[in-house]
Amino acid sequence: MKQRLSLFLKFYLFWIAFFLIQKLLFILAQYKQMGDIGWQDCLQVLLHAFPLDLSVASYIMAVYGIMMILSFWMNIRVIQWVSDIFTTIILCIALFVTIGDNGTFPFWGYHWDKSIFIYLQSPQEVLACAVWWQWFVAVILFFSMLSAWGWVGLRYLRWENVPVMNKMRTRLCQTVVWLVLIGCLFFPIRGSLTVSTMNTGRVYFSTNQMLNQAAINPLFNIIESLSENTFDVAKYTYMPTEEAQRYTQALLPENRWEKKNDIFTTSRPNIVLVILESFSSNAYEAMPNLMRLKEEGIYFSNAYSSSYRTDRGIVSLLSAFPGQPTSSLMTVPSKSQNLPQIGKVLKQEGYVSHFYYGGDEDFTNMRSYLIDGGFENRVVDKDFPIQDRISKWGVPDHVVLDRAATEILKHYEEYPKSKYFDVILTLSSHEPFEVPYTSDFSHPYLNSVAYTDSCLGAFVASLKENPLWDSTIVILSPDHGYPYPNGVTRYDPLRYRIPMAIIGGAVKRPICNTTLCSQIDLIPTILHAMGLDSQSYPFSKNILDSTQAEFAFYAFNDGYALLMPQDTLIMDAKAKMALHETNDSIKQQAQAFMQCIMEEIEKM
Repeated sequence: MKQRLSLFLKFYLFWIAFFLIQKLLFILAQYKQMGDIGWQDCLQVLLHAFPLDLSVASYIMAVYGIMMILSFWMNIRVIQWVSDIFTTIILCIALFVTIGDNGTFPFWGYHWDKSIFIYLQSPQEVLACAVWWQWFVAVILFFSMLSAWGWVGLRYLRWENVPVMNKMRTRLCQTVVWLVLIGCLFFPIRGSLTVSTMNTGRVYFSTNQMLNQAAINPLFNIIESLSENTFDVAKYTYMPTEEAQRYTQALLPENRWEKKNDIFTTSRPNIVLVILESFSSNAYEAMPNLMRLKEEGIYFSNAYSSSYRTDRGIVSLLSAFPGQPTSSLMTVPSKSQNLPQIGKVLKQEGYVSHFYYGGDEDFTNMRSYLIDGGFENRVVDKDFPIQDRISKWGVPDHVVLDRAATEILKHYEEYPKSKYFDVILTLSSHEPFEVPYTSDFSHPYLNSVAYTDSCLGAFVASLKENPLWDSTIVILSPDHGYPYPNGVTRYDPLRYRIPMAIIGGAVKRPICNTTLCSQIDLIPTILHAMGLDSQSYPFSKNILDSTQAEFAFYAFNDGYALLMPQDTLIMDAKAKMALHETNDSIKQQAQAFMQCIMEEIEKM
């Protein structure tokens, strides 16, 4: 018993030490974002992280406990072999998650959760997130750390000293004892004897959110997210449904579409929507063409994206549906097929729709969403020659925009009386920001934005040379913002502020609109100006009606925010705490809005 218990405790210490050291590696890897911290802060991280690390270690230890029982009945050499294989597998998984999580955190601003499995279904897209040398460093780190921890395991986690039990009665008694010990692991796994179970919010302790993030165990974060309902209404239920609806209707009254929008020269313009990957208002110096073009049309100077990833951003634009903290409607076709889409509305009006994208349309179930939206004509990566697929994400923006311009003009020349709705999704300004372009900007993100902006300028210039321009509007909107400059957190409003504009020959006059608004308001506002259905979008408002309430709502990983001219609420839903709150009233409005979003999804 003594030898087995000693070995069991060694395994326990091995995994706890592994997780605690990973915390220090996270702090080291994210030092630019950590702020001014000292060794006392690092110690606080380790202390507050311990219960979560103990919980994950206890999951693993349950398997070692079963091995202890089997060692009474099987050859010790066989148990050693099984133990070595199991330890190696768990080490590989833990190192893969730890290194990958450290690598993506600066871009994503949150730890891996179950959404990582969606991205792993498209390995090419995952590989495109980093440049070759970053993958090389990651591989070297992986095998170096695997070797180091493997050496510790081979040296100290040996079964040779575990005695063989020959007496049947001793075996049975020891088996019962170890079954009880395994059962005791339930307590550190659960973390409590009350109704509250172990969760990542338990480790939060500081007003410096990066210290809280450092204390989170990424393996536990994945396990916890897998156990959660993708669209968990209960998690976001704060009040009776009727009360939540009253708060939301105060922001979105039924009469919000009464004012007419007289902004176009024709009620049925051709429409081109350019979705600009990761364009943030903080990077305006890298987008001179967009800044110039906005002066020619309607510019929304106080606009915010609705979420933080492309799949959410597309739904926010084409369906005018807000993003959610931990779920993506596009990835669940049974839900996304029930969303309204501008493509469906325009198809009923006789418009012919095209979608252009240099990447993989099956990433995050984009294909099913687009087909539901009436995009039978889609040009994606496989439709380009292999020599054009030179970027990590697929085809670079200048090639895609050139082809889109050529085909748009060709369609107009062949069928001048038809109406077209063309959507172009750019991709080159996505990390790792490798583009065939060199600007005056040393920051890779700014350089990639400058590249896509130059492509946009050439695209618009080619349309302007054709008579088609006079009957066309070009909508310019990012899918989401980007955490630039360094230090912008995952929940900071600066990360979500975006440049948004409508230009084109069919725009009557230039307007600079300063209304606080969201990208989910854009398409319904345009449809309303065309005299088409804008009532099917329950969370959108008419940006051009100055009598309506000004607000913008956005979701970040495990949280959401409501911005108003004088008030702001930023809520961490997992920790159930306000990260920034100006008054209790806006907190109730934000919670009500979030609740109504989830209740609307539940109906789908």
